[in-house]
Amino acid sequence: MGPTKVIMKNDGLYEVLSGKLIKEGLKSPVEIQDYAARHYIALPVSDKSGRAWEFEGGPVYCLHGSVYETADGKSVHLSRCPDCGGMAIRTDEVSIERDCILCTQCHHEFDSRLEMMES
Repeated sequence: MGPTKVIMKNDGLYEVLSGKLIKEGLKSPVEIQDYAARHYIALPVSDKSGRAWEFEGGPVYCLHGSVYETADGKSVHLSRCPDCGGMAIRTDEVSIERDCILCTQCHHEFDSRLEMMES
């Protein structure tokens, strides 16, 4: 059992699966982050501009470092784009040498193995 996964609607935090109100009156992203840090809740992953990631029509959560999952707990193989922070998906290229990943927002193409070796 992990943290409660929430979404923002208007100025309130709602449980993503049941739609139950958890907290209202949160006006700024700083207030939302502060509340999430003090309570056992998970916010959707967002890019550098604050737009939440969506995979197959639902929010994406990062609960275990670099492991991403959907609201219903299904693990998805995604990465964060090093440029815009957007959601990057592995392309269907058949190649042993490359692990090609494409950002869905800025269309930056990168190799995750090469990124890890450089850092």
